[in-house]
Amino acid sequence: MSDSQITKKALADSMKKLMEDRPMKKISIGDIVEGCGMNRQSFYYHFKDKYDLVNWIYYTEFILTIKDVSLKSWEILEEICEFFYRNKIFYKNAFQVTGQNSFSEYFIEVLHPILEVHLNIVFKNKRNMDFYATFYADAIRVSISRWLIEGAVIPPEQFVELIKSSIEGVAMGLLNDTGDF
Repeated sequence: MSDSQITKKALADSMKKLMEDRPMKKISIGDIVEGCGMNRQSFYYHFKDKYDLVNWIYYTEFILTIKDVSLKSWEILEEICEFFYRNKIFYKNAFQVTGQNSFSEYFIEVLHPILEVHLNIVFKNKRNMDFYATFYADAIRVSISRWLIEGAVIPPEQFVELIKSSIEGVAMGLLNDTGDF
């Protein structure tokens, strides 16, 4: 592991430890560097801000581990939810921050192209693909963040099954034109 990666990992470990005990909004760069014995200059050499650090943590701990794995649509969602469940305190905290540069926005940036690939198989109207991917990415983000913020009381497999059955139920109701979901 390069020196740069060692430094980033130390900063990430410090951030993760801090987020176990306090809201992300109350964590300063000073707190992060103090937790790993570094200085602010070291932090800013590697990251723009604490949001960039949280996004890097997600990218390195999750995205890099699944990027070369061939998964079906529901399996991707299961993997995401299982990862968040194993790290629920950290990601509950991360999802509570919204706005520019937030993890919530980054999650959409990462999820959107994945959804586009899978939705291209389902939808015939390719002109509106961006809308479809945005719609589902937002729905998934809101569902996952609510699930985490409310304590993730149901296991990830059951949570994903609820999402799946709700989407399939609506689709079947629309296909049958009954309007009964």
